[in-house]
Amino acid sequence: MAPISIIIPVRNEGMRLIATIRSIVAGRSCVFPLEFVIVDDASSDGACDALNSQLSGEDDVRLVIRRLPEWSGIPFARNRGAELATSPIYFITDANTLFPPQWDEPIWRHFDPRRMLAATIIDMASPFHGYGCQLLLPSMGVTWIPVPFAYGGQVPVSPCTGSVIDRALFHHLGGYDESLPVYGAAEPEFSVRLWLSGYEIVNVPELQIRHRFRPRAEHDAYRDSIRTILLRNYLRFACYYLPLNRLEQTYTHYASASSQEFSACMEEIVAQGVWARRSELSRLPYQFEWLVHRFGMDTANTEAKASKSHSRFG
Repeated sequence: MAPISIIIPVRNEGMRLIATIRSIVAGRSCVFPLEFVIVDDASSDGACDALNSQLSGEDDVRLVIRRLPEWSGIPFARNRGAELATSPIYFITDANTLFPPQWDEPIWRHFDPRRMLAATIIDMASPFHGYGCQLLLPSMGVTWIPVPFAYGGQVPVSPCTGSVIDRALFHHLGGYDESLPVYGAAEPEFSVRLWLSGYEIVNVPELQIRHRFRPRAEHDAYRDSIRTILLRNYLRFACYYLPLNRLEQTYTHYASASSQEFSACMEEIVAQGVWARRSELSRLPYQFEWLVHRFGMDTANTEAKASKSHSRFG
């Protein structure tokens, strides 16, 4: 059994972080080397200060904490954690999760260095199960896949709350794109880049991670507070990969809401070199249209189905 590094970015997660870690340690099917890499994204609640005492005396458990001097966002924090993690397998999650007993066994059965495993995410407050995520066109957002094996077990996007990946593959791909800051687009962009690089994402139905989702009002308020960041992220993501006809649809989708905000965001991402990055990504072994056809990601059958699950569980 190879050692596993659990990478968790945290920001003011309080006791939920401790509960997550305790469930992971207690849920091991046997004692094997387990490394926690906690990236404290400038928290003010001191939750990370109690972690050493919580893990004292646990067999084969190592704790690494990195404190960031200022709030830097999820993609940045995950990459800093990956830099410190030493195990050959990364399990990327967050501090709003609870792991079940024997959570490691499905990993041993399904792990392959040429694929990412997408855990099944269960809402703590409802019967909802998410079996990976679907990419939405033209918005470039995501929605949950509500049934297992919808695409033969493979999924377009792995959820940020439960992604298992080979250490070498993560670094070969370059980690998460830090020019997609804070929240939104970084996880689907990484998943798309993985697919177009010739690898795969497989959902594991029996790897079930319980997750505390934000209540809808809280979730919507948060998204509204970072609205401009989200717009820039989704536009940048679209400019990376979409062929021109689909890119025009994404432009129309966002410009119809606010043409002034759309124009300002486009000017910013162009100045930051989005077209140079598009040129680099165009040399990947596969192109975006291949992924569209593989998972049926046309406008008619994704965006129209997404509003309820995307707004509640995004």
